[in-house]
Amino acid sequence: MNRFDSRRRVIGYLGAAALAPLVPTPSLADGRALTPPMTEGPFYPRMFPDDSDADLTRVTGRNGRAQGTSLEVTGRVVDRTGRAVAGARVEIWQCDALGQYHHVGVPESSVDPFFQGFGAVIADADGHYRFQTIRPVPYPGRTPHIHFTVAQGERRRLTSQMFIEGDPGNERDGLYRRLGREAQLVTMRLANSGAALRGQLDIVLE
Repeated sequence: MNRFDSRRRVIGYLGAAALAPLVPTPSLADGRALTPPMTEGPFYPRMFPDDSDADLTRVTGRNGRAQGTSLEVTGRVVDRTGRAVAGARVEIWQCDALGQYHHVGVPESSVDPFFQGFGAVIADADGHYRFQTIRPVPYPGRTPHIHFTVAQGERRRLTSQMFIEGDPGNERDGLYRRLGREAQLVTMRLANSGAALRGQLDIVLE
């Protein structure tokens, strides 16, 4: 084959490639990245409090407010296309400002009596959820985090954890480091909102 024929064949291949239908990359085909699952941990409530609404900073029947910095957590529950998962049940639980989890058998005298410890809401028609809680605090071996689950009916769809962007404990937390690049999908950037803080985290389900 001479040089002219070889060059003509290469041009033909390039032309055919240009006319071939484009195959989307996995990231484009799959849409939004899924929220990574994480361990439930040993501190999911053994018993549920009578008061388990969306405001963890107050307990019905007790005249006081939880210790710690108030934090509003908002977001949407959506699928990979961005479509709302209306009616999903979102639960959160975390330790109080003293580093103690509630409803797991620890003495009442060791916990903040004005912190609810656990809360649940139903996502609205647009998938929105909202909690009023406190900025999570560290305890030995763990960076600040908030546990959460999402369920539809009786089926739990996801269990994971929320983290705080820029917290110095993140890089020392083995569970956080294990997420690698996916850590950004469960990490909230906090902003000041008056005397409180506000964070947002969208939850993406398969």
